[in-house]
Amino acid sequence: MNSLIIMGVFFISASIFADSNHRSCIVTSDRINRQEYIYPEQIQSDNFVIHFTTYDNDFQIINGSEYSLQSNYGYAQSIIDLAEFSLSKYIEDGWEPPPPDCDESIQDENSSYHCSNFGGNSLYDIYISNDGPGLVVPERQYSVEPYTGGFTSYMKISTLSNNYDSVPSWNYHVVAHEVHHSIQLRYANSASGAPGNYIYNSWFFEQTATYMENVIFPQSNHLQIMLGNCGVVTPLTYPEHGIDYPYDLYKYRSALWHKFLVESIGDSSIVRLMWEDYGNQYNNSGTQISIFPIYDSAIDSVSFGEYSLSDAYNDYAIWRYFTGDRSLNNEYFNEGSDYCTSKTFSIDEPLSILSNNGSSCFINLPSEGMNFSISTDSPNDMQVSHIEISENQEVIITQLESLDENFNFSTNSSESNILVVNSDYIDTNSNNVAFSVNISDLIGDANFDGTVNVLDVVIIVNFILDIEFPNQSEFDISDIDGNGELNILDIVQIINMILR
Repeated sequence: MNSLIIMGVFFISASIFADSNHRSCIVTSDRINRQEYIYPEQIQSDNFVIHFTTYDNDFQIINGSEYSLQSNYGYAQSIIDLAEFSLSKYIEDGWEPPPPDCDESIQDENSSYHCSNFGGNSLYDIYISNDGPGLVVPERQYSVEPYTGGFTSYMKISTLSNNYDSVPSWNYHVVAHEVHHSIQLRYANSASGAPGNYIYNSWFFEQTATYMENVIFPQSNHLQIMLGNCGVVTPLTYPEHGIDYPYDLYKYRSALWHKFLVESIGDSSIVRLMWEDYGNQYNNSGTQISIFPIYDSAIDSVSFGEYSLSDAYNDYAIWRYFTGDRSLNNEYFNEGSDYCTSKTFSIDEPLSILSNNGSSCFINLPSEGMNFSISTDSPNDMQVSHIEISENQEVIITQLESLDENFNFSTNSSESNILVVNSDYIDTNSNNVAFSVNISDLIGDANFDGTVNVLDVVIIVNFILDIEFPNQSEFDISDIDGNGELNILDIVQIINMILR
């Protein structure tokens, strides 16, 4: 069977276990326990100890059904080897290692903190079981500087039904993903939202761990496969979702956002900077923390103040437009041609984005040369780009500025024209921002409101006196006599139009 098909089948079947109890790879200890075996085996390395069984009559009950826990030495050894390799790469890149899960100096075996209750020693514990493809369970707070909100944890990796004597290459990413979760928990837990809302920031944990798979294993195609599927919820099939959308496994697929940041800025340290900031903030409050200011600060830091989260949102939207059938050679995303072609809208559909969180809409415009106006009650919450694509694939991108709550522009009939509307970043709250795209063919309608009146006269006078400066669309519709200049003759003609 093709390895990609195997991976897809495994991911779906294993998720039956995981999704029935949780929607994240980080699971609270009140829902998952350390695995127990009838005849336990273990292998140790410098940083890990892996627990498993080779006994053929040891089972685990999940959702009322029995699943064999049997594994083998080769498979266990390959997991621990991959974990050591992943950890070494993370530490090499400046990440904190996972904390020890117990204090080996405690000699009292009756103490609840004795290492016998934590896998036998202070090495990081990995259990081969059937709880899901892979997961990490935060266990105890690790209040050690510099990140006093950190947690100890342990890991579980699937038996893969004992079908393999070593981890197949198409599943390497699972180990890299879960090792990164164990590192993330050294900085802070994800339960930093409202009391009881465990998943408040879990999207950030999954988004990062999924991106980091490719840092450890550059040939991993896990993210690429997810983004190539047009039948599921991704940042391409639903660009109107924000980067923090927590449902439908979107948080794994939204690793595209991390991929964009690293590829566009050219500095992979930005991901670690975010986690260091998150860990420091969690220390100080332990309550609700918004990730958006953390993104903004990290982007500002690595760009030396030349780039902001708002800039990144705008570029991220444009990068997502050029995927799949619309991808351009050596432009925008690496492997972009393998991704799903991003979803577009028409001007006749209800249109909206969410403010502040990277939500976007791609809108196809009629091929005729026309004047357009975008109307909204919240112009400060959105950014608008007009993309023109010629027949020879030359791309011109114009950032539009609002005027009296409208964004005005014109199109050429010889080109493909697309609007990209995406959220600006102002604060941490996300609100629905509705807008409409209107066609305006009225010469003299300088504010694109569908009528020609004294308000248009005032605007054109301001253009002539250089009090305001028109964009190309505003200039074209204000040039009443069509002579390529704005002057008193245009004022005379528009007044005559109004008085008729």
